[in-house]
Amino acid sequence: MIIPRVFKPKRNELLYHYCDSNAFHAICTNKTIRLCDLFTMNDYLEMHWGYSIWEKAATELLSELGEEFLDAIDEVIHFSGMKGLLLASSFSLDGDVLSQWRAYADDGNGCVIGFSAQDLLKLSIRSLKVEYIEKKQILEVKKIVKAIYDVEQSQSKVEKFGQDFMEICTMLAFDLASYKNPAFSEEKEVRIVHLINFEKSNKSLKFVDYGGTAFGEESKGQEIKFLMSGNAPKTYIDLDFSNNGKVFPIKEVIIGPKNLTMPSAISVYLETLNIGNVNIKKSKASYR
Repeated sequence: MIIPRVFKPKRNELLYHYCDSNAFHAICTNKTIRLCDLFTMNDYLEMHWGYSIWEKAATELLSELGEEFLDAIDEVIHFSGMKGLLLASSFSLDGDVLSQWRAYADDGNGCVIGFSAQDLLKLSIRSLKVEYIEKKQILEVKKIVKAIYDVEQSQSKVEKFGQDFMEICTMLAFDLASYKNPAFSEEKEVRIVHLINFEKSNKSLKFVDYGGTAFGEESKGQEIKFLMSGNAPKTYIDLDFSNNGKVFPIKEVIIGPKNLTMPSAISVYLETLNIGNVNIKKSKASYR
């Protein structure tokens, strides 16, 4: 919904995924990317930051658009969490940044996998390029809210805050995930997201995945999986990036600055796993 945040890759552009050695092995052997509950990712504010941007934008628009309209959007944003759970996987436009080696690749002992961005975007996901400048974040939200207002004003009174309004505001709510604290700007993050839904189950709810479109065809929903994060279950799904062995999006592997593995060993490993013609190189980051 926040159009400027939709990531559109250039030809042959790579997206880089920092990971430890165990995750590197799992990705290469299973040919999958894991998307996890957004609230369990690195920034504890995550979705809260995006909501704070919406609040600031709404405050600036109050006198122009009115309290009733803005309250209607706010209500949809609040209740969007009852419709589904946003799962995400993080990538970077830069594959050799020391702070990311430290934070996401076992303190420099892991690897970075460079994926073809165009191939990854064929999955049943939505790709969002993260914006870190707060003033720009607020401006973008104001523009989209004004556009929603113009459409709503053109509707008949019978259709006031109708289904179309609900759907567009729900998408706005989830796309607020493309805004992060400026402190993370060095990450140059592109995140791929996938929404799973709630369904009634006995006296409670359960997660279900309705699927989507992958590699130009309708794809079935994925199995919802869990692992324990502390004492709480962490929700995730694994998406096959190979289209059942027909697509080979891994184009580059960068060995971490503290990882002593020889490039030739990684090359043989990947070729044996039928991941061929991958450019292997060593990180240039200086790390002691």
